[in-house]
Amino acid sequence: MEKVKQVENNLKMVLKHWGFGEICSSIYAALALSDKPLTAREISNRINYAYTTTINALNHAIGLRHIKKMRLGRKNVYTIDADMADIINERLNHFLKLLESTEKSILQLDEKYKEKLRGAYKTINNAINVLKKIRRVKAEA
Repeated sequence: MEKVKQVENNLKMVLKHWGFGEICSSIYAALALSDKPLTAREISNRINYAYTTTINALNHAIGLRHIKKMRLGRKNVYTIDADMADIINERLNHFLKLLESTEKSILQLDEKYKEKLRGAYKTINNAINVLKKIRRVKAEA
């Protein structure tokens, strides 16, 4: 059981790193470790959050297409709808757009400000290149 708890904690840490909040990472980990779809009550009990808080987080995750809600008999159950690789790819694309927007904003400044932000521009440009390289590797795979 201790090893399963470690897997759960690792999943939660990975998801938090990629922008998930505490409760959403807990929900995703609980569903990933379950061998069947879970009701909101079961999820709430497993992650130790209030039922209403769990429902709100589930609805948010459904909106992001990370979790899927289905009807099973007389109950709603939840399963994972997005592979972790898809979530990470989505976040990488989001970061890339933010960095490109920031780069564009710097380029639109007058020369005095561009010079002040030269270091930031270089760092942003390097990050953009890394993310684009990751994209190319993924496309080749």
